[in-house]
Amino acid sequence: MATEAILNEIVNPEEYAVFKGMKTDMESGKALLNPEQLGKFLREAQINNTILNQADFQLMKSFKKQLTRVGINGRVLQSGYKADGKTTNPDLTPADVDFDYNELDAKKLKAMCSIEDEEKEDNIEKEQFENTLLSMMGERVGEDLEFWALFADKTATSNKLLSTTDGWIKKAGVQIKSKGADSAKGVFDLKNTIEAMFDSMIKNMPIRFRQKRPLLKFFVPFEVEDAYRNLLKSRGTSLGDETQTGFNGLAYKGIPIEYCPTLDAEDGRSLDNTATSILTNPKNMAWGIWKNLSIEPDRIPKEERTDYYYRIRGDVDYYFRNATVTAKISAAEAESIAEQSKG
Repeated sequence: MATEAILNEIVNPEEYAVFKGMKTDMESGKALLNPEQLGKFLREAQINNTILNQADFQLMKSFKKQLTRVGINGRVLQSGYKADGKTTNPDLTPADVDFDYNELDAKKLKAMCSIEDEEKEDNIEKEQFENTLLSMMGERVGEDLEFWALFADKTATSNKLLSTTDGWIKKAGVQIKSKGADSAKGVFDLKNTIEAMFDSMIKNMPIRFRQKRPLLKFFVPFEVEDAYRNLLKSRGTSLGDETQTGFNGLAYKGIPIEYCPTLDAEDGRSLDNTATSILTNPKNMAWGIWKNLSIEPDRIPKEERTDYYYRIRGDVDYYFRNATVTAKISAAEAESIAEQSKG
């Protein structure tokens, strides 16, 4: 619905002011958030989400955006001298410079929220209507965006959201599983405590990327964080006591461990009945939203409410896919590891 058509249907003066600042997209005929509104919406979408808030955000000015990367393969230092000590025309092997890119290809997504007239009148201050609307919807859409960014899988055809693209878990360059999740190909065994998984993730990350440990993070689901806290507690050290009573931040071999609630999502885990942990540099994770984000209200007088429809286009990828390691454990292991770690 074009901006002018929307304004003709709005009677609430505060709501009218919100949409008056928008413009109409010539192609779709939808009302578009202006730059200030878009910025407010996207800030709210990121702020309460563990990974979106740390990943590299790209505002896309077209439907596709290249994530360029440059790397030099192998060693570059050589003698530079001939056997007689002369440097004329040295026999040097040129370095292999790798210019490549991954690509964000924005996919269409929609969201809807409802606000009843009574809620507007009782809970939303007139001068704060725009901020409230954008904050509320941005926060809620952000939760789904992080879920989508992590678990999206084009093969999940029964899920209308996740089937739109492949997410960070699916695109990770190094993917390992426990023996409990895949007895034939599992590379670590949780019988040796949750540290076996962390060690395996570090070991399987390419040397080039794991040497920059201060930049890396483990993003883990609740069971993994809880199991590690229990393990530290069971050792009876002052660190274990502080971790348990004060809920201090966690780290393993110098790499921070951060709980990501979105990794607990049952509708994401049910795709393969596993729980996933991620080891990466958050800035290696990229997500993009096309700049033209539209909003369209649908007034339903008989029910005294307004439905707001948001139209978004976005995608996710990595700059270096092989700089990310995911580790999957079975659903049964996820249920049992916290108890096993109590010692």
